[in-house]
Amino acid sequence: MTALAVVLIVVAIVGLVVVAMAVQSLIVTLRSLRETVEDLRRQTLPAIAELRSTVAAANGEIARVDSLLDTAEEVGARVEATSRLAWLVMRNPLVKLASVSVASDRAARRLSARGGRPELVPPASLETHTSKSRSAQHDASRSNQRRRNRRAG
Repeated sequence: MTALAVVLIVVAIVGLVVVAMAVQSLIVTLRSLRETVEDLRRQTLPAIAELRSTVAAANGEIARVDSLLDTAEEVGARVEATSRLAWLVMRNPLVKLASVSVASDRAARRLSARGGRPELVPPASLETHTSKSRSAQHDASRSNQRRRNRRAG
């Protein structure tokens, strides 16, 4: 055996020892990794189960909220239809009530302005007709006066 052969054998033995140490370190790392994965599995399985139950509860709540929204839309449509119908039914009486209120307010102001003495005031339509009649009467009397003046003159 030559010195070169001895050196090669020693290098081979040292290489085997280094490879054995690396394999040993790899085995330790794999065991540690296996334990970590097992711990992770133990911790995540209950979390996943809880997550599933939470998702199921959330889906139930979403369905309930959807049902509530449908009901609210129906109620809104009914309220709109009811308010429209109420407006159609009450519009004419409310307009009449408002005009009676305005007329009574005017009458009260006239009474208070006259010192409490009632004065008959014809309605606007009659007043217009009466004023036309008075002007027509005035015109007629003026034309009669002119005729008399011509005859006399």
